[in-house]
Amino acid sequence: MIATASSIDDLLAALPDLAAEARARSLEFEECRRLAPDFTDKLKRAGVFKLLIPADAKGLGRSLPQFLEILMVLAEADASTGWVAAHGGICAGLIYASAEPRFRDEFFADPGAYAAWSNLPRVKIKEQDDGIRITGSWGFESGCTMATFVGGMVALSPLAEGEPPRMVAALAPLSEAKIEETWDPVGLAGTGSHDVQFDDVFVPWHRTFPWPSGIAVSAYPAAVFVPGPWFIAISAAATHLGLARRALDEARNELRGKTDRYTQRPLLEHPATQRSLEAAEGLWFACRAGMREALAAIWESGLRGEPATADLRINARVAAVTAVQKGAEIVRIAYDASGASAVRRAGVLQRLMREASCLTHHISTNQVSYELTGRVRCGIDKLSFRI
Repeated sequence: MIATASSIDDLLAALPDLAAEARARSLEFEECRRLAPDFTDKLKRAGVFKLLIPADAKGLGRSLPQFLEILMVLAEADASTGWVAAHGGICAGLIYASAEPRFRDEFFADPGAYAAWSNLPRVKIKEQDDGIRITGSWGFESGCTMATFVGGMVALSPLAEGEPPRMVAALAPLSEAKIEETWDPVGLAGTGSHDVQFDDVFVPWHRTFPWPSGIAVSAYPAAVFVPGPWFIAISAAATHLGLARRALDEARNELRGKTDRYTQRPLLEHPATQRSLEAAEGLWFACRAGMREALAAIWESGLRGEPATADLRINARVAAVTAVQKGAEIVRIAYDASGASAVRRAGVLQRLMREASCLTHHISTNQVSYELTGRVRCGIDKLSFRI
């Protein structure tokens, strides 16, 4: 049984060592296509995945802005660690906010609780009076090898003719599922985002909850987490802010000691180098500030006992998408500024380039997200669970 940290002070005390270990073992995680079990146990013991969970469920009860800051530290050390930590924290928050108390209590009774689920179902379901039988699989189940519950989104039959299917998340203990090790990407390999297979697995109704529409059953401020993918988008934003920060620092380290082959002047003093890196610094600060402000506004709404308004959700989603898209640009700027040595396979910058190319495709932070938020902001579409 894993004993988790009882206070935020315990986690903050453990954070530097966790980040240092993630940095030192990042190549190992990439090779294994998962975080090492002994390391994920340390993350669980530190309470990383329960940052947003209130104390009454043995969580650390942190705010959304505090959540962002801690995840950026881990992502700066290793992007895969940052993503898994963020994704696990977000999934735990969604379970706390929208699952039935019976499942919520069951899930959080395990100090090492971690949920991995996906909205990419390839499943067949059979609805019964007491639950659902599911056969099939889901892709992109980040952190599934360390999970206690896995599953994903399924479409239930409409309540009435002409209505759309009802989307819910359906979860089962990892012991009832099979992991297909399909995850072999160019970047973020350490996230272990393999396929999860169900073979006629029975999921009782109490282990399902509406997703991504989300209906809050918890008290505020946690109730503010639903509905909508703006909450999921925080994971990608934190990951890219962390890896972009790392890229800028690595670029300067790479340039120290280098000289121009013709003039013998230090490359770090070159005007073009300073212009590009400083412009990237400004972009990084702007992206981080935007995320901080957007999340602080939503958290304040939750503290008042109010759901996030359309404007708050739109702003949080746009801030997250921008942090991801511009974060990838920042990494590219750092990579280009570093010169030919950046291409070395053993170098950090080439790995950051690969990792920065992944979450720009994520459904919550891809370029299409701007179209969704823009149409709602302009009054073309109504606010929906897609924001």
